[in-house]
Amino acid sequence: MRKLIVLSLVIALVAVAPVMAAGLDLSGAIETEISVNKNGENLKVVPGSELNLNIGLSAAEDKVRAGVEFGLEREEKDIMPTDVALGDIKLKQAFIEADGPFWHGGPEATTRFGTLDIGYSPYASLKDRSGISISGVDLDVVGLSGFYALEGPQGHVLGLRSDLYVVEDVNLGASLISDDEILRLQLDAAAAPIEGLMVAGNIAIDHVDGFDFDMDNLWTLQADYQIAEGTNVVAGYKHISEDFETRYVAAKTKDEDAEHDWVHLARAKDSGLYVGIATEQQGISMNAAYDQMFAEASIGAGTEYEGFKFNVETVLDVPAVSAIATKTTTFGVGREFDVMDGLAIDAKYEGKWTGGEVRTLVHTIGASTTLGLVPAIDGLELSAEVSASELNLDSLGYKVAAEFDAPNGVNLGIEHARHVGTTFNAGMKVEF
Repeated sequence: MRKLIVLSLVIALVAVAPVMAAGLDLSGAIETEISVNKNGENLKVVPGSELNLNIGLSAAEDKVRAGVEFGLEREEKDIMPTDVALGDIKLKQAFIEADGPFWHGGPEATTRFGTLDIGYSPYASLKDRSGISISGVDLDVVGLSGFYALEGPQGHVLGLRSDLYVVEDVNLGASLISDDEILRLQLDAAAAPIEGLMVAGNIAIDHVDGFDFDMDNLWTLQADYQIAEGTNVVAGYKHISEDFETRYVAAKTKDEDAEHDWVHLARAKDSGLYVGIATEQQGISMNAAYDQMFAEASIGAGTEYEGFKFNVETVLDVPAVSAIATKTTTFGVGREFDVMDGLAIDAKYEGKWTGGEVRTLVHTIGASTTLGLVPAIDGLELSAEVSASELNLDSLGYKVAAEFDAPNGVNLGIEHARHVGTTFNAGMKVEF
């Protein structure tokens, strides 16, 4: 069934491409690289490559859209793959969607067939599954969305979303996701009751066969208040049960700074309050925070004076009030110096103290620059740093590196570190 739907989508795209040539959007990327590391007598060579192709079509003033993305199914271990078969090419996503009502005079909606991208909330999401979705149905005071996903590891998946617009400056929403194992009800709300104050909350309630709804799954409550210009206070509470199923929570972000990332992180407790304050006074930025769930507190400050950038931050382990200990303290200073016209050096110093049984203080001095003096190597980036924790040779570490984007499109890089050895990188990427 799934193969039939995918094949139908591809045939439809090929069929309408000549008619919709004006709305054809073709893009993709071919990337290849090689990394060579030599550390003593050991030599490690790691080649790799990646291919992607995206085809987008649109018509009827962009009210009808289609998209297809292809890529390699396997992870390439060659500088450039030469033995790729049709079976190695994976259809990563394919969809056709249209904007418009289902009957004359009806409400507008966006209907999609193919790969779904459901983001009802960070706690009610589904990506990269084939199915059908209808979203953005506006019924004045109510907004509706829904989807059906084809059978997967947990069977068929059904979802609904409703948003209420009955009170100004108040957002109320409810999402329902059901598969063969659980029925999840997710509620979220946000409001600005007074100027400068934002209150938001989320709750996810699961129903499992043979059991009633469990009100003890996941919930959050947060208030953010601007008490003065440049000063914000945030406070909230988070709770999650040990057996909470995270499969409909959005994936963890790379920087781990999104609203839902706390669900995917290792925790000291399953519930706890958190508070924080951030302010900027007379050019000095200061912040402090405490998170009971992670048993951690932090305090930091930063400023710039006469071109120098200063910063300091301390992270505390707070398992109990009587057992506070410093995890890390980081402090540093940096400044960019103009040596001559076309040559500037960005110098920095950083110290990091780590607590625990083995306490260490590591000092790191570094500098980097981008050369613009020699036309032949314009844009060459050079960097170097030296670190040490004790006054002896064993604790000394150093690293020097150079990166250059050659005029022919080849990206070159070389780095030498004391304990890692010398690493050379070369690669190219073509995007269209």
